[in-house]
Amino acid sequence: MALHSNTSPVYVAFLFVLNYVFMTAGSGVSSESSSGLSAPYDELYYRGVRAYFREDWERAAEFLEKSISTRDKLLQTRRKCHDECLTAGDDKISKLDKEDFTLWDLGILDWIQVRAECVRFCMGRGISPAVLLPVSSDIEYEFETRNPYNYLQVTYYKLDKMAKAASAAHTFFVANPSHLEMRNNIEKYRRLLGVKEESFLDREREQEQHWEMYDAAVLAESSSDWVKAVKKWKECVNETLKQTEECRAQCVMASRVIPEEPDTIQGVYERAADLSLSLLSCKQMCVTLVSTRPGRVSSLEDFLPLQLEHLHIAQFKAGDLRGALETLRSLLLFYPTDSDFLSNLELYTQTLEGDTEAQETGPMQEIAKYISRALQEKRLLYFGMANLDFKFSDPDLWTPEDVVPESLRETWRVEKEKLHEKLKQGEKVEEVDDSGFYAGGPVPVVGVTITMDDLGLNGTNRVVLDGVLSQSECDRVMQLATVAASVGDGHRGRRSPHTPHEKFEGLTVLRALKLAQDGLVNQSDARLLHEIGETVKVLMDSYFRSHSVLYFAYTHLVCRSAIPGHQEGRLDLSHPVHVDNCILEPETRQCWREAPAFTHRDLSAVLYLNDDFEGGEFFFADRDAKTVTARVKPKCGRLVGFTSGPVNPHGVTAVTAGRRCALALWLTTEKHHRDMEREEAEELWAADGKSVVKEEKGDGFILSALISLHPLQSSSAHHKSITEFTERERDQKVRKAENLNEHCPEKKASG
Repeated sequence: MALHSNTSPVYVAFLFVLNYVFMTAGSGVSSESSSGLSAPYDELYYRGVRAYFREDWERAAEFLEKSISTRDKLLQTRRKCHDECLTAGDDKISKLDKEDFTLWDLGILDWIQVRAECVRFCMGRGISPAVLLPVSSDIEYEFETRNPYNYLQVTYYKLDKMAKAASAAHTFFVANPSHLEMRNNIEKYRRLLGVKEESFLDREREQEQHWEMYDAAVLAESSSDWVKAVKKWKECVNETLKQTEECRAQCVMASRVIPEEPDTIQGVYERAADLSLSLLSCKQMCVTLVSTRPGRVSSLEDFLPLQLEHLHIAQFKAGDLRGALETLRSLLLFYPTDSDFLSNLELYTQTLEGDTEAQETGPMQEIAKYISRALQEKRLLYFGMANLDFKFSDPDLWTPEDVVPESLRETWRVEKEKLHEKLKQGEKVEEVDDSGFYAGGPVPVVGVTITMDDLGLNGTNRVVLDGVLSQSECDRVMQLATVAASVGDGHRGRRSPHTPHEKFEGLTVLRALKLAQDGLVNQSDARLLHEIGETVKVLMDSYFRSHSVLYFAYTHLVCRSAIPGHQEGRLDLSHPVHVDNCILEPETRQCWREAPAFTHRDLSAVLYLNDDFEGGEFFFADRDAKTVTARVKPKCGRLVGFTSGPVNPHGVTAVTAGRRCALALWLTTEKHHRDMEREEAEELWAADGKSVVKEEKGDGFILSALISLHPLQSSSAHHKSITEFTERERDQKVRKAENLNEHCPEKKASG
């Protein structure tokens, strides 16, 4: 309905009332009998928590699972009813006189009544009235932060259902990546027999699929696979639009209560208008929710336009000019005056001058509808800010100035300039390594020399050392690597996890010992692998002047071999640009220290064993993952060392011929993240009467879970945790070490 220039705020408020009546229709109590959900999910959750603290694990699992499934079905039903009733009552509107507006209010009420009845009937078919009642904000917060899965992982552990416990732990950790206890639990689960990598499933994954597609699209770009990148960016755009609709549907159908604030909101129309504006604001905030990864505080600014920009570039690179033109015109709906977009538009139209169909191509219909609807909502929200004292924070950078009332424009301009300036400063942040390590210490091993330091490597906390191994030592370790091709650590010469053009082999210290015990390799060669690691640790500890005790986090002998006949026209990398202890986002230059990154790694080292191959060059890069800042050519005895954080993104160029082998090591200052496999090898050597350099041993093997305080919990239950493993279980684990490698997940190998 168009608003006339002489429309008063009160009449506009009445329009909001009508809008409110429609939007809250779905929360009404239905008189229909229910054959579906009968108990509210907050009640089920309460029962599950009570059973948990009574240590009634079977009942706790039952009620917690029911609370999750009931909430899921409620959300699905809301969306289904929202879709089913979108056109209900439209015939009432079509009959209204388009010239005479005197009876429109009554006609619209009739239309709203029909649609409300449709929603009530739809919701009542499978859900009882009790399930439709609103829940407290505390309960909503519990589910938004995935706390039910925190309880579930302990519950399933107690029930000896380790695969389910691992899945619950992972699901919780995805949204709570700084939860140290859960991170420790997950690493312990990984070492349990019977827990496989596929057990670590995110049970809330369906709501986050657009992020999987986003990462896949970025990966395709990094490999210059533009055809695949086009496909993945299209999928990402479509899934982002879908998730936005899912979020908006929940805003429309959510139960609302008219606020009782007579001092600030006078009259039923003003109160209802405030509610209606709140619902519109909720819909707009879906932009922020969808563009925020689980577990992160900040959203990715301009998320949808950013995807379209990537898609446009990928289409151009793939030679799809028609597609690039359509995407560019979609982008111009967000930024119609952008000079770069306009220049590209002129280029495309000139290139496709004889293609009439292409010239007539408009923007994507879905994007045009998205923009049109967003602008309508923004106009109403800014009207509310100007006339009804409503508070609204616009989630979009692209909002045009003409939707903002004159009375707000000056303030709006200032705020927008501040935001843009903040974003520009973020792009120009000088790289600072806050790891606490400082390069430039002494090199305490005779024969080892510094070949390149920070200056030569154009970075911070980087070094190349030569002479760490002799040629004979390299040859002996290479022989170990040859055996790893057939038995190794489970990779067994499979395709590389990073590229289909290479195969991958790996060997750990513990596995080398097992092979030696089986007579497949020399005991002295297996011990050499261990001793080399100790030498590297001494060098790294001294050169980077560590003020903390360092522990081995992981040691991995890795070989990458070019697959004959699969090297023609390769543009990919042997190992794409990455950071060892955080997830690099090249487009935002952010590096998120959260799973699945190995966040506990502090120092990284790569010791090379050979140079008789083509390609396979190690390189440091800028955070954009494109700009190479330094290159290192592998050779026997050459060590590259660096801090594992965001100042040192790195990768490996394609191995196009031959076999490239290196020993990758990571060190940590966190004792509880030390390499347990390495310690097992040391214990077994000690049992044979052969001394080895041993690290300080830690405490018992413990799984713990810090349960966040719930409104229904007592404070004494706040620190409930999983009990410590018994010594008997620990002994069983050692005895079964022979089979452990078959159940351990494949771990990342660095350069």
